[in-house]
Amino acid sequence: MRYFLMPLCLVLVCLAGCSEEKPPASPASRASRTVSVPVRPVGRSEVVECRSFPAQVESEQSVVLASKLSGTVEAVMAREGDRLAAGAPILRIDDKDLISQERGLIADREQVVREKQGLAARAGLARTTMDRMSRLLVQRAVSQEDFDRAKAEFDAASRQIDALTAKEQAVTAKLGELAALRAYTRITAPFDGILARRYVDQGAFVAAGAQLALIDAASGGFEITAQVDESLLADLRLGQTIIAAVPSLAAAPFAVTVSAIVGRVDPQNRTFKLKCALPATVPEAVGPPRAGMFGRVFVPARTVNKLLVPTNCLALRGDLPTAFTVDATGTLHLRLVKTGGTFLAVAFGGATYLTDSEAFDPAGRERFVEVLSGLNDGEKLACDTGATLRDGDSLAGAPK
Repeated sequence: MRYFLMPLCLVLVCLAGCSEEKPPASPASRASRTVSVPVRPVGRSEVVECRSFPAQVESEQSVVLASKLSGTVEAVMAREGDRLAAGAPILRIDDKDLISQERGLIADREQVVREKQGLAARAGLARTTMDRMSRLLVQRAVSQEDFDRAKAEFDAASRQIDALTAKEQAVTAKLGELAALRAYTRITAPFDGILARRYVDQGAFVAAGAQLALIDAASGGFEITAQVDESLLADLRLGQTIIAAVPSLAAAPFAVTVSAIVGRVDPQNRTFKLKCALPATVPEAVGPPRAGMFGRVFVPARTVNKLLVPTNCLALRGDLPTAFTVDATGTLHLRLVKTGGTFLAVAFGGATYLTDSEAFDPAGRERFVEVLSGLNDGEKLACDTGATLRDGDSLAGAPK
């Protein structure tokens, strides 16, 4: 029993020694560090909050050509993307039925003309007979009945001539209608433009009213259009300058002018249509605008006072956003902050516009976070997301 208790006591002593905790190191025992990071002052400022809406670029003059009659597409003379002069052919619809009808009407008109010529001869003879009977009636050489018969024959021939004349006019009008319809079988460009889209190919059957082609004016201007929430209708006016972005046209946002406000609200999505004219020259554009390009418009919603901090001035410790303030001696102090939304800021006309949209490339553009609490107006922050900062660090070059 004595030999058994001695090892047990040794084990308990060892366990008691391992369970002792080391006292935490005091701040004075840490090595003092000097760091070199950028410092930025923070302050509250008035900014314009914007709401962003998807939009697209449209040509100011754009026409959809439709078919006036049914038929088969017989030939296609232009491809999508071609530049077309006014009157240039695009496609042709089969007009064999119209040609057949036209030939039949021409034959009918020729027959009417011949019948009319025969009746004219009969009417001339009837008139001569009636005049003779009139003279003989005065001399009492013929009876009144003979005169009346001659007159009736002349009147009947005259009415038949009038009927044939009306029929000839109807046939002529029908030929004019067919000629107009035949013109609609040749689809041509109404003005100088670009064939943006062709909806049918050779051999396709099209019904009357079917869309055939879309043409955008070559020399016209462009607009950016969007469906905007009805709550902003009262805040917009014609000629107002707002901000737009078209990523494939220019990396940076640019100013546009409100050119039209369609005040009728769509009851399904509670939005109205907004049109803005693109400037003749878009800053930093990589090419000319094209109809159909995706973009966004940023409509001012309200002017507010916010304390905004660049995102690189904050860091997450776990799930908590933190910042390092710099005091007058250049010492860094850790702060826990409460943040709001994240924004992109654009300066135009002396005002700062905020939007939460990433419609334009954010790679070279600074993003900002709204700080709700934890920082005061006028404080300085150490801003460098690549550095590992600690509370108590000293800023290089700061006065001691």
